[in-house]
Amino acid sequence: MLPLSPPEATGLLALMLLHDSRRHARVDADGNLVLLDEQHRSTWDRAQIAEALPLVEEALARGPGPYAVQAAIAALHCQAATSEDTDWVQIVLLYDVLLRLQPSPRHRAQSRRGHRHGRRSGPGADAPGRARSRGILRP
Repeated sequence: MLPLSPPEATGLLALMLLHDSRRHARVDADGNLVLLDEQHRSTWDRAQIAEALPLVEEALARGPGPYAVQAAIAALHCQAATSEDTDWVQIVLLYDVLLRLQPSPRHRAQSRRGHRHGRRSGPGADAPGRARSRGILRP
């Protein structure tokens, strides 16, 4: 395995922080998995999310690699107050970038899920051009 480039190492760190920030919401009291859409976002570690967001921006600014793009996707989920508020248009665009960088059946399936979800809900569902005209992450 080749060593990570500095932007990818930063992207991986951001991705790990974002995923870990949701650790307490991932399982219920009985130990059952709780899907992202059903997690209580109030239990997410907001300080950890705040620590990760500038790292995502830094990694993306230096040339998006697979970890940076995955971190950007996770950041969009973490920035949404509810599942319905998730910017699915941006997530789909990011999965398209990720598929170009790192083709995989899992990424393709996630992109299709984002397309389906975006048609049903989300602030970007009716504004695809908006995602292209601004940065990856919300201000």
